[in-house]
Amino acid sequence: MSKSGGPVLLAYDGSQSSVTAIAVAGRLLPGRQALVCHVWSGLTHDLMFGVLAGLPDAVGDAAAELDAANMREAEKLAAEGVRLARRAGFDAEPLLARNERRVWRVLSETATCQEASVLVVGSHGVSGIGRAVLGSVSAALVQHARTPVLVVPRSDPSDKGHGPLLLCYDGSDNATHAIAVAGNLFAPRSGLVLHFWDSWVAKAPALAALSSAVEGMAGELDEIADAQSSHIAEDGVDLAEQSGFEATGVSERATGPGWTFIRGIADAHDCAAIVVGARGVTGLSAALGSVSSAVVHNSRRPVLVVPPDAE
Repeated sequence: MSKSGGPVLLAYDGSQSSVTAIAVAGRLLPGRQALVCHVWSGLTHDLMFGVLAGLPDAVGDAAAELDAANMREAEKLAAEGVRLARRAGFDAEPLLARNERRVWRVLSETATCQEASVLVVGSHGVSGIGRAVLGSVSAALVQHARTPVLVVPRSDPSDKGHGPLLLCYDGSDNATHAIAVAGNLFAPRSGLVLHFWDSWVAKAPALAALSSAVEGMAGELDEIADAQSSHIAEDGVDLAEQSGFEATGVSERATGPGWTFIRGIADAHDCAAIVVGARGVTGLSAALGSVSSAVVHNSRRPVLVVPPDAE
């Protein structure tokens, strides 16, 4: 579980995506303490546990030399990341993590061990001796990490991102927790609380084939959904204000898939980042949990994904 006062863990692998992630995170989280984490791999792990086991000692000695060289390169990359982080405004220190399983798991466990407040990753990049795509790492972290994950897309780092945070809210406990976590990380700043609802009237052509009475009922259900959505958005605004945001609410009927609607609202209001819970609730509002992954993969803006509160 993350700690609100814990350091920011910046995943850095030397890729342009991770460079951009550090720069963008510096604008969103100015002046914070940070650990620049570089996950590195070496051949000694393969010697002990993998296909190289049982080969002659000379091969092991050569692998150990390569291992030491890999570590020196990892130290250089971590130092490079620290320079970038300090330039972005962080009080940063390096942190090397040995990759003995999967990169995402190492990052997740490191964030937990360091009691990080948030884990920052680029949406794409390379990491480790196997050049694992960081896109797969960020996707796995969004699904499994116990620490909030800020995924930064490969956007223009000159984008200042001074707009509000888009706080996606569906009335669930996890959405409530996500707003509280975002407040600890980003407030005070402006926030836009979004609740969206699905229309029965949009399905009216199909419903009309059943009966005009069913079609009329769809209109009544839309009126109920609209009213409920407005109330939920108002509740979200109250929560956001309690968390330190200067908040306003937006309640709208969704047009198209939930993730495209969220992205469209974020673009329309020039939002600095999007905040979603890793899981949500079903019902008149679309399940945020089912769209959070799609938002991450398709957003043109940073996305903070907050896992459920383990407490």
